[in-house]
Amino acid sequence: MGKLVDAFNARQRSWAWGCGVRLYGLDYCSEVGDNLFQPLSEETRRDFESGGGGEPGRPGRRGKMRALHSSSALACNFFDYWRGRDLEPLARALGSPARPEGLRFEAGFPTGLRGNSPNLDVVFHSADGTVLAVESKFTEWLGRSKAKNRLREGYFPRGRELWGERGLPGCQALAEEIRKGAVPFSMLHAAQLLRHMLGLAAAGSAWKFLCLWYAPQGSEADRYGAELELFARAIGPDAERFGALTYQELFERLCGRIGGDGHRAWMSYMRTRYF
Repeated sequence: MGKLVDAFNARQRSWAWGCGVRLYGLDYCSEVGDNLFQPLSEETRRDFESGGGGEPGRPGRRGKMRALHSSSALACNFFDYWRGRDLEPLARALGSPARPEGLRFEAGFPTGLRGNSPNLDVVFHSADGTVLAVESKFTEWLGRSKAKNRLREGYFPRGRELWGERGLPGCQALAEEIRKGAVPFSMLHAAQLLRHMLGLAAAGSAWKFLCLWYAPQGSEADRYGAELELFARAIGPDAERFGALTYQELFERLCGRIGGDGHRAWMSYMRTRYF
């Protein structure tokens, strides 16, 4: 794992040095803008600032988005470019069930429990109310921790089944297994995915949830992909609401649809830096 993370970081540093980007602490850009294809629009900045994660940073505090390995920077570089443009090619590449009319970063979907609502990295909304929610993963999936798959007792109130009440019996069954400690995942943050699906179901709109992840070549990526497939099988009937896609697959699908006309600068940046 460590070697793969090191290779990720080395590749990103090589990109930064080649572009003349100043770094400090090896993997952090001096300015947020140095880590992005284009400056944050006011709308996107508001999204991130209201998300509560401190991604762009605040006065006196270094933002997470300055990190070369930042998942939010990857998501911003991929999706913010499309804000204000025709979203249909992107929606089709994502497998969206409806044509979106807009997108938002760091959108909160309350589960109904106390505490902070889980934020989803990118959310597309359509005129008919349909939601396509995206959870973005860059390098964080490579870390292993038992804490990744723990659900606090608040998710299991006496006499109630929170997922089951929201029409997610498969998620309820998996949540119960995780509660018992019967966790078949060593890399996948299944508990996080379950929390997101509960929040989406609580919103009351038609929705689909997509785990979008960056997949390097190698056995680690194969194992993570296998665990995503295992998650889909584990939630049984609820799997129709869940999907998984790699950034590499999405980029190639999208490039095949847009053909480069008018998008060459963005395509070149993304291919050089990430693909």
